[in-house]
Amino acid sequence: MESRVLITGAGGFVGSALSTGFAALGWQVTAMDIGFDSHTADRLCGCELISVDLGSTAAPDLPRFDLVIHAAALTTDAEALGITPAEHLARNIQPLLAVTQMAALCPPGAFVFLSSSGVFDGTEGCPDLTDRCLPAGLAPYAAAKRTGELLAVSALAGSCAVHVLRLGYIYGPDEVSRPSRARVSVVAAMIAAARAGQPLPLRSDDPRRDWTFAPDLAPAIAALVAAPAARGPLHFGSTHILHDSALAALIARHFGTLRLSRVASTGAKPPMVASSIPALCGFRWTPLEEGIAALCRQEVAA
Repeated sequence: MESRVLITGAGGFVGSALSTGFAALGWQVTAMDIGFDSHTADRLCGCELISVDLGSTAAPDLPRFDLVIHAAALTTDAEALGITPAEHLARNIQPLLAVTQMAALCPPGAFVFLSSSGVFDGTEGCPDLTDRCLPAGLAPYAAAKRTGELLAVSALAGSCAVHVLRLGYIYGPDEVSRPSRARVSVVAAMIAAARAGQPLPLRSDDPRRDWTFAPDLAPAIAALVAAPAARGPLHFGSTHILHDSALAALIARHFGTLRLSRVASTGAKPPMVASSIPALCGFRWTPLEEGIAALCRQEVAA
């Protein structure tokens, strides 16, 4: 019998990558979001799609799932959206409350809350952000994720295993801007510039970043939830860390020349160091060189 997974935020970049990834693994996928554009709906054609605004209504009546992954998130700044910080917090926390209430009534085998390195404000690294660093972020998105890390565990205590996973920088295919995630990754921005024949944007401070290929997330999570949950949040992703300038050089190999355009720095955080996770011992995270090559081939062919 196929395992069943519910993924919220499935219309977005990370959520849709998880949905297609679990479908490829043979799971029966229910993909939930406030809506799906036509391109994403086509990509998720093998999944059950449910359009619902979890911020304003309770989760619909659904069957029991083996796994629930809460990937829904509002990352665009409150100011850019024209809303207050309080409203921004509510739009992130209310959907989590709805999903945990549903899961408490019909407990899944495991629940995954996707948090973020956004819980940090950049001052906590020694020098990088390990899982021993205590987050201090107070921006609305950071506060919502910090709250969610506690809320998910508390709401489902004794009901099911709860895995709290902090994601760092994610890149991969089909990454586009949408209202809830207006900014695309540096990888996507650089490849778009290269395809347009423009200089690649490079911050003046040339920060180091951790990078994880989005298609790796589903098989990694599938392996993780087969083991007992950790006692605290995990830094979930690859060990690949690179300066932006080295990333630009990787991308430029596929377009014949390297031209850079210096852009202002806005206070980069140190990279997040992946936790040591026994369940993922031997798991192969896609090397940056392979992931970038795949994206550049896809983009050039498009």
